[in-house]
Amino acid sequence: MNIKVVYFTKTGHSKKIAAAIGEALSVEPMNIDDNPSIFGVDLLFIVSGIYNGVSAPEVIQFGEKLKPSMAQRVAIVTSSSFGKDTQQKLSLTMKGNYIEVLGECIVRGSFAVISMGHPNKKDFNTAIDFAIRTIELVEGPSESEPNENEDGSQ
Repeated sequence: MNIKVVYFTKTGHSKKIAAAIGEALSVEPMNIDDNPSIFGVDLLFIVSGIYNGVSAPEVIQFGEKLKPSMAQRVAIVTSSSFGKDTQQKLSLTMKGNYIEVLGECIVRGSFAVISMGHPNKKDFNTAIDFAIRTIELVEGPSESEPNENEDGSQ
């Protein structure tokens, strides 16, 4: 499966989150500001923060350019100092471009004194777990994992 990770950041938090996901998936994250080449991607992770309560215009513009031939599916990872803001506009943009949105993971970021110390290792692990679960959703469970019955037998 062709998987890519892109990010947009103003504070450096999304870059760190994208790097953690990229390391776990053996994928080099690409900065949206560098106009990354996206074509034939099965699953694209878009990592970005919420700024003043909304998606960054740069992320929306990137999303507006995406077509299904570039990325069939996206999964969104959002950094938010309050830990609850979503990238709703980005998600709607993707759906409007006929790109399947598989879900969104929200991790804590920080702004000034709000949520200082985030993102931290727990936040990175949350994003990595989301990425792995999303891949499994597309591919199905790994064949190397034994199937267990309810009683624990194989």
